[in-house]
Amino acid sequence: MKNFIKYISLACASIFALSACNDDEDIIKLDPSTFVAPKVETPASSTIELLEENAANTAMTFNWSAANYGTNTPPKYELQIDVKGDNFKNHQVLTSTSTLTADVTVKELNLAVIALGLEPFKEGEIEYRIVSTIGTPSSQQLISNVNTLKIIPYPTDLSTNWGVVGDATTNGWNGPDVPFWKTDVTNVFVAYTDLKDGEIKFRQDNEWKNDYGDANNDGKLDKDSNNNIKVKAGTYKITINMNDLTYKIEDFTWGLVGDATPNGWGGPDTKLSYDGTIDSWTTILTMKDGEYKFRLNNDWDKGNYGGADGALVEKGDNIKIKAGKYKITANFTKKTYTVEAQ
Repeated sequence: MKNFIKYISLACASIFALSACNDDEDIIKLDPSTFVAPKVETPASSTIELLEENAANTAMTFNWSAANYGTNTPPKYELQIDVKGDNFKNHQVLTSTSTLTADVTVKELNLAVIALGLEPFKEGEIEYRIVSTIGTPSSQQLISNVNTLKIIPYPTDLSTNWGVVGDATTNGWNGPDVPFWKTDVTNVFVAYTDLKDGEIKFRQDNEWKNDYGDANNDGKLDKDSNNNIKVKAGTYKITINMNDLTYKIEDFTWGLVGDATPNGWGGPDTKLSYDGTIDSWTTILTMKDGEYKFRLNNDWDKGNYGGADGALVEKGDNIKIKAGKYKITANFTKKTYTVEAQ
């Protein structure tokens, strides 16, 4: 019996040793000297003028060759840009993907270059490159060649002279009005606000010289209408289209949910406020040790984002945080977020 146990033990040890050898062989195959970095294609045009009326259009399609790590695991790629000569010390990430191409809209590119310090209506030079990793973000990076672009951006402040006024708003009928912000469509404006039970109208320049209501309760704007728009208490996204004189009011709020937030995973979520000067949602609050995510309309099915290292990923991993007071900002256009201790 003892000999039988001894033979079984030796067999198990042999199997373990062979398994370990196989693992070692797999590791040895990843030879950094054979790695091949991605190569980004030269742009068709070296100068791009960004126009606000084209915000939703593709500004440029970036293409690059695949990185090769000697394994079948697909790499992750970051498309990075920075001011020419800064050596990517303060780069912006335009996209993070596993594909070999990226369509970047006029709005996305404009926001990124303005964040880098380029001045509106003036030509500036940026550099861009592709950085690949495999496995974790801390794994060995392979960096592509660098290309240069000349870009003329437009101002990113989305302010308008239109607003929401009424006894349903915080400031009542005397204002100042809740601001409307520009969208990707010319003369289509959006406001995000909490309203009480009451009535509202839309007006220009915080004055009654140019105001609109709804005479027939049909979603059509009527100029100088005596018919105010009745609303119930809630948090809303209000859209007015001055091209066809229509409007829409819909429930809408971004918030933080998780055991790190005041109301835990059960909610209600801690609301974020929209800032059109930076096209982002933000809040300052005290968090506990734990995790959180961003969620739309207190509903997991409407939209939820997590992710690490400042990159928002739809249905991504929970975000870990230590107890403290923070300013949290999320840009759902660029799919990025920042956390700043206060």
